[in-house]
Amino acid sequence: MKLKTLSFLVLFSFLQISHCSSEQKKVQVDETFYKDCMETIKEKEKCDALVKRSEDREKENAAKQIKLTEAQMAGLELRDTFKDRMMGKSKLGVISSIGEPDERSQDGSGQEFFHYYKKPLTRYSPEHDPDKEIIVVFRREFVTRVLHTPPDSTPKSNIPFFGDKAKKK
Repeated sequence: MKLKTLSFLVLFSFLQISHCSSEQKKVQVDETFYKDCMETIKEKEKCDALVKRSEDREKENAAKQIKLTEAQMAGLELRDTFKDRMMGKSKLGVISSIGEPDERSQDGSGQEFFHYYKKPLTRYSPEHDPDKEIIVVFRREFVTRVLHTPPDSTPKSNIPFFGDKAKKK
């Protein structure tokens, strides 16, 4: 029973991770997921419900994405200038500059505070979509790092990390 549950969770997480941009790839992934589900669970009703639930979750995530007007897109700050401007600011300065965070958290030592901004604040360049999330990291009441979660449309780096080979163009 535990093996079935574990494989079910692995298959479900695989579907969530492997979100494809084109409709044809999405259909292939859904079919592959459905076949794997049938091999593992061997119950048509449960597999149908699982595929339907994953499709519903994808629709909800798409509906949550904020659509911006041209004026709002033009008002977004470039990511590099935003990070430079935020470094070294106090918590009060950050909140007065970009507003209250959507979420706050603290590590075990109580010294670092993380402020999560899920509203669109920055983007890579004027041609790109806004970043999904900005995380402002504080240590002793001052900003030490500003992290970002780029949108799917942001170009990937060609710099090799951890011994990987650079991508060929």
